Amino acid sequence: MKPVLTIFALLLILSPPFILADDKSHEGCENCQCHLSNKDEKASEAEGKFQFSLKDLDGKVHKSAEMKDKIIVLEWTENGCPAVKPLYKGKKVQEAAATLKKKGVEWFSVCSTHYNTVAGLKKFKEANKVEHKILQDFDGKFGNKIGAKRTPHCFVIKNGEILYQGAFDDRRSGENYVVKAVEEILAGKEVSTPRTRAYG
Repeated sequence: MKPVLTIFALLLILSPPFILADDKSHEGCENCQCHLSNKDEKASEAEGKFQFSLKDLDGKVHKSAEMKDKIIVLEWTENGCPAVKPLYKGKKVQEAAATLKKKGVEWFSVCSTHYNTVAGLKKFKEANKVEHKILQDFDGKFGNKIGAKRTPHCFVIKNGEILYQGAFDDRRSGENYVVKAVEEILAGKEVSTPRTRAYG
C-alpha cells in the first residue's frame, strides 16, 4: 500500500464519528436536552444489573434494592421537551402509571436534565395531575449509567435486570410498549419486544 493511502486509512480509523447536518430526529427540541447522551446508540445500550437510590421531589429516597421482586418502570422525562409534553397533556403517562400501579408495579419518572429544578418539576407535576413520583438525577449519573439517551426513554426493570428498554409507545399505532412488556412479565411470559428505539 502506498504511504499516502496508508496515512488516509489511519485518519479514517482514528477520526471520531460525526453527525449528519440534516439529522432531524430532534427537530423542535432546540431548547431542551431531550437527547441526554451523544454516545453511540449501540455502545450505550443498557445491559446487566442496575440499582438506584434517588430522591423524589419531596426529598424521600427510593431504593430499588428495597423493591425486590417488584416490576419497576423508569420513564425519563423533562418538563420542557416537545416529545414529552403531548404524552402528559394527553394523560397517556398518567393513565399507564395508574393502571400498572393497581397491578403492583412501581412507576417513576426520572429527570436527568441539569437545568431542571425541584420547583419547576413540582409545577409540572401539579399542572399535569401527576400522581407517581418524579426522581432527581440532575447530575445525570444514573441516566448515563443505565444508558438513558432521550426523553422519554423508558426501562422496565425487575431485580436489577432490564427486561424492556426504549420508546414509551408507537407514535403511529398508539401501541404502548411499556404496558405491553409489563403485562407479558406479569403473565409469566418473555417480553416479545425487549427493545425499541426511543424517540425524543
